[in-house]
Amino acid sequence: MSEIFGQHRQDLNEVRRLCLICHGLDLTSDKLFSDSTYNEKLSITRGIFQNLVSSSILSLAVSIRINLYQNNFKDIANVDLSHCAHYYSHSNMKQKEISIKDVCDKIIHANDFFKNAFPKELNLGEHKVWSQFNGVHRKENWTLNISVEHFVEAVLNYLDVIEDQA
Repeated sequence: MSEIFGQHRQDLNEVRRLCLICHGLDLTSDKLFSDSTYNEKLSITRGIFQNLVSSSILSLAVSIRINLYQNNFKDIANVDLSHCAHYYSHSNMKQKEISIKDVCDKIIHANDFFKNAFPKELNLGEHKVWSQFNGVHRKENWTLNISVEHFVEAVLNYLDVIEDQA
């Protein structure tokens, strides 16, 4: 018998593809549901959009994790995410250092995923609403606030570095 598949395969181009999808969806959410001519008479579009965003960000997190486990990412702990991700447990409310792996873990294990929109009447210029993931680990509630846009840009920059070194 010949082997057809040997392990999960998520090459770096797949990670890039998912980054682009998540980046676009994050930008679209800021525009479509807070500053567009779409009147959202029915909530059907919002529900479909939520499914699309959720499945895309989960796919990205899983794809990154697979590459971590297969040692395709080197020195990933050195990637600074302080500009795009803030993590804290509810017991001490102090921001903790977080890595790309940690972000992926939190996305995968979150119980809740939120993103709000500023009212159309409130003109804040380039200010964006971050997404929030909430969950529980060992009976401890935690929160991850993240700019999906800037997180995927950090991942894309990291991919450029490791592929340039290859």
